[in-house]
Amino acid sequence: MAGVTPLKRVLTDLSRIPHVQGVFVISKEGFMIDSIMASGSFDEEALAAMLTAAMGSIETLGKELELGKPEIATLEFTGSIALVSDIGENIVALIAEHGAVLGRLRYELKKQLPRIKAAL
Repeated sequence: MAGVTPLKRVLTDLSRIPHVQGVFVISKEGFMIDSIMASGSFDEEALAAMLTAAMGSIETLGKELELGKPEIATLEFTGSIALVSDIGENIVALIAEHGAVLGRLRYELKKQLPRIKAAL
């Protein structure tokens, strides 16, 4: 993959997990830094803004209930799963359709977070 950035390489690796629809790196200011979509389509600007707001709410919940800092927030919807992780200045989100194995998604995302941080 000549000319492919290290970040794009990691996102591509994550997007190859069965049923993954997209992987996104978003700034905490609500801007899309990079993304890859294996299937489906998303309004990236809206997604970035909503996930930034959601992560802020999840962090506030953790503080208020004295639960600590969230590692990976798992959001389960009727037909999809979203995993969201705070990596300092940015947020990583992985969206998968129904049928994805949640344990594998969590394992792979957690395993790749250091690569994503290093690539930024």
